[in-house]
Amino acid sequence: MKRLSKLLLLIFILIYIISCKPVPVSHWFPVTPQEHYEQELYKIKAEKTVAGQTWFKVSKQVLNDTLFVNAPYQERFFLGDSIPAQSIRLKIPEGRKLVITPLRNENDTLANLFLELYRIKTNGKPQRIEYLKTNENTLTLSDHEGDTLLLRLQTGLNEKIRVSLSLTTQPTLVFPVAGHGMQNLISFWGAQRDGGVRSHEGVDIKAPRGTPVVASVNGFITQTGTNNLGGKIVFISANGSPYSIYYAHLDSQLVSVGQQVVRGDTLGLVGNTGNAITTTPHLHYGIYSRGSGAVNPLPFINDKKEKIPGLPVNSRWLGDSVRIRSKVNMYASNDFSNAVKIRTLPKNEEIRILGELAKGYRIRLPDGRKGYIPTIGFELLNQEVQNRRSDTK
Repeated sequence: MKRLSKLLLLIFILIYIISCKPVPVSHWFPVTPQEHYEQELYKIKAEKTVAGQTWFKVSKQVLNDTLFVNAPYQERFFLGDSIPAQSIRLKIPEGRKLVITPLRNENDTLANLFLELYRIKTNGKPQRIEYLKTNENTLTLSDHEGDTLLLRLQTGLNEKIRVSLSLTTQPTLVFPVAGHGMQNLISFWGAQRDGGVRSHEGVDIKAPRGTPVVASVNGFITQTGTNNLGGKIVFISANGSPYSIYYAHLDSQLVSVGQQVVRGDTLGLVGNTGNAITTTPHLHYGIYSRGSGAVNPLPFINDKKEKIPGLPVNSRWLGDSVRIRSKVNMYASNDFSNAVKIRTLPKNEEIRILGELAKGYRIRLPDGRKGYIPTIGFELLNQEVQNRRSDTK
């Protein structure tokens, strides 16, 4: 009898476990601020409420959104009620590192804001690679693989927030000539050489003879020596990336093969050796990528501040459901190019404003599809007009 009771109890436990919706492993072992927050929601069984179900559902849904943005970029998002989360897809240009900076509306400082960055794998699934840590104001990432990334923004349950997000890029490498900068470039990638027989596979940086040439990256010296074109040269293999850095026309080399170097270490001195013997002293600077050969080094060292489009001072329509006053094209990216056109929306189409740009909006249609439209006239839906008038009485 005891054995039968134990067996029945075991069967009951197994049926209960199978019938229950499993809690994700991340909520047993949370890592990110959002996962810690989700753990607290599970503790109070928020996932059983209508609002909680919407919060968790949208959180997962936006990981499949495909709206694409190009940096430098800035957008103001609405997060709240049925839209607690939004996302964007992007790629980091080769040679650049991405800087993500969120800025909350001054009236929303008490609301939660979670940012998580994902890499879209070859099977289409997102893999988290970074997140905004508590008490940090920016998220920075260098990416050498050219992967498509996805950034998810989310606020807390039953919270509402307006957050401005800026994406900018910065060079991944240190400028290679001490005390000099972009204003000293005298020849660029692709310029004709030898009467058009070949093109320039690098950039030239003018500097007085004897100016220190420095390591742009941490790595080790793979080659020093002399050749006909480059004269006295140095090659660095960068740590943790597929790039080799080439320095040519040096007056002298101050490193040896196998030597470890760090950013800013002096490698040699500017000169005009090799086929530059008749020119003013300068450094020829090149970058080579394993498997693809020479790449344009300019993005890797260009430290000129990017111009980022501004945002409207006042957010008149953000979060509202509106009707458009004239037909307009909807796009899958913030560049509004014909290549990413989704469809044309007719006059009086009903939309909801999810975000605003310098010259446009992120919108959602009644069927759930999302996109970007350029600036256009709107009018609030009748019911919302009545609600606003009631609120002001």
